[in-house]
Amino acid sequence: MRCFKLLLISLIFTAQASANITVQGCNILQYSSSWDMFKQQFITPDGRVVDNGNANISHSEGQGYGLLLADFFGDHQSFKKIWNWTESNLQRTDNALFYWKWQANQPHIPDRNNASDGDILIAWALLKADRSWPGNNYLQIAQKIIDELASNHIIKLDNEYALLPAKIGFQHNKSTVINPAYWVYPALDDFVQQGKIWAALSKSGRDILSKNQFGQYQLPSDWLEFNGTDWLPAKQFPSRFSYSSYRIPLYLIWAGYQHPINGYYQQWLQQNNTAWVDINNNSMADHAPPTSAYAIATLVKMNQSEIKNRNTLPLPKLQDDYYSASLTLFTHIAFHERFCK
Repeated sequence: MRCFKLLLISLIFTAQASANITVQGCNILQYSSSWDMFKQQFITPDGRVVDNGNANISHSEGQGYGLLLADFFGDHQSFKKIWNWTESNLQRTDNALFYWKWQANQPHIPDRNNASDGDILIAWALLKADRSWPGNNYLQIAQKIIDELASNHIIKLDNEYALLPAKIGFQHNKSTVINPAYWVYPALDDFVQQGKIWAALSKSGRDILSKNQFGQYQLPSDWLEFNGTDWLPAKQFPSRFSYSSYRIPLYLIWAGYQHPINGYYQQWLQQNNTAWVDINNNSMADHAPPTSAYAIATLVKMNQSEIKNRNTLPLPKLQDDYYSASLTLFTHIAFHERFCK
């Protein structure tokens, strides 16, 4: 009887807490003009997503971003163009994954490695597209990508499941290198339907984050390595929490996960208003961060508030590059998928 009373009290408290939450700004059409602007600035007529902040290359990450945005805004025509370009230009011939980089000059594929975050984003977009526009073989293609990643890119590291950033180049004799921003948590949770390993990878990602809070601001380095005993900032990369890692709190909140990293990120940005911090010596960039950094910090703050108003999230600006514009729009999608249910 006592257990029943406790359960009843818990349900009443939860219902009251939910009733106190106010969500505003769930009309997708209110910000579809930002998608139109994104297409005009960053997507060519044949479906190539252009990284104008990185010598106008294209890569699997960017194609995945474009596919996710097209699905969210219900733009099947753009989705098909982006997917056709991706399949024609980045699809590997030896497995279901994708070459990570395409450049306008010959050779178009200068590095035949993949990038697992790009592969995850593409597979997730295809899963979503199958629900939006069934009957286009999207599900079957996504399953092949997911199975290939599960077979060749998930390893055990420090008693945790870890995601290799690519098939080759990150496992060394004495250490293994990972990028914690490659854990696209909402995608991993969606992949659980394809295998339980993805739930284990998601949990391990959060556990690995908890083991890698460095410096005054308790943030992880963009690239980490495990040397068999300890986790450290990866030696071959700058020891910074930077542009890549902005995605960590974004993906965590998008998936509905609370983690101390979220708050540490928001506090660091609010206190210092800078693009990156060196987690070894606490030195920082001498320039402000892009729009996406503020958008993600706003999402973090909103996640803790009883009033959730999408209109407080910034929208991409004309001067924003592809990466910042993508992440800024993703905060709006994360808002919609987390709070507008």
